Amino acid sequence: MLCPLATRTRVFAMHIARAYCVESDRVVDIYQARALFFAQEDPRRRFQFLCSDDACRVANTTRVTGVNYDKLVEDERDRVVVKPHFRMNQETPHSTECEWLVRERTFEVLDSSAAEPEQRGRAQGYRHLKSSDLVDVFSPGCATASAAPAGAVETSGAASLSEIASEVKYGAVSPRRRSSNPTRADFLDAVVSVYELLEADERREAVLRIGRGPRLPYSRAFCRVEHYFSARGERIFHGGVRVRLHGPNFAVRFFDRVAAPNQRRAGQPLDVSLYLKRQMVLDHWNGKFLIAQLSEAAKPGHYAHCYFFGRIQPHPSVNARLIAVVESLDYLAFTVRRKVAALTDGNKSDRRAH
Repeated sequence: MLCPLATRTRVFAMHIARAYCVESDRVVDIYQARALFFAQEDPRRRFQFLCSDDACRVANTTRVTGVNYDKLVEDERDRVVVKPHFRMNQETPHSTECEWLVRERTFEVLDSSAAEPEQRGRAQGYRHLKSSDLVDVFSPGCATASAAPAGAVETSGAASLSEIASEVKYGAVSPRRRSSNPTRADFLDAVVSVYELLEADERREAVLRIGRGPRLPYSRAFCRVEHYFSARGERIFHGGVRVRLHGPNFAVRFFDRVAAPNQRRAGQPLDVSLYLKRQMVLDHWNGKFLIAQLSEAAKPGHYAHCYFFGRIQPHPSVNARLIAVVESLDYLAFTVRRKVAALTDGNKSDRRAH
């Protein structure tokens, strides 16, 4: 029998963070599924996914649908960008005790009857994102859990979802339990996906903590690259970029320029670039996807938006240039888009989109 949660008309699909990939014989998150897809030789084939919950998968052979994990380009003319994600397959219902149905029921209670009055209006979350799917903490350099796969997004904290669900069942849940179990990510792309799904006003309301820093609105946690030297504390920097092929390697140059405080001619903005060697990228678990993404961004009529968690420092050999440096490619993300025909200036269209 199909669970009422699956049949009820809702604005958002049930959150499914992980699925069992039949072809790779393991449970993966959507970013690992994407990496595996682009690691294939052409012609690439889409995967079959089943529920990550062992009991649910064995009992029902429950299928899960992977969405957009095989896409490289996002069309900026679309009002709502559909990010890679897993979704429920209506033809094969989940067991009532499936971890994802338990999670759904848990957060429905937390967002409604157990929530504080001023929070109840947020039960359905943001326009394109459920409140329970918001990433609250970006933890660079810290695994979210010992069993969590690379690139994972996990609900962490003192209590597990099953423990919270038990409290909900017996009416003992604390109204503040949701805030004590934030959704954490150690892979920048997961945080960027949330940022890009939030509307401008929602970015001022939704809150993110980077590492051990203070809780900041997403609108402040994400900072345009030209404000690098005026920003205080940890930030995720971003801006539109032009991607060029340099032999087998990639040269990424930001459209926005940055005025360094200690440069010889104060107020003179400098170019910021990022140079990526192909072999270094290929050595990363997500390397094949990054290579495909950068190659696509270098094509005529395309541009990219770059996000990074790292630092900007002087170029080692060119005085009039700065370079962006990241400790890991986990802290670097790109969104590739086609230019709108009416706008030939990639920088202007990029500013409007972000």
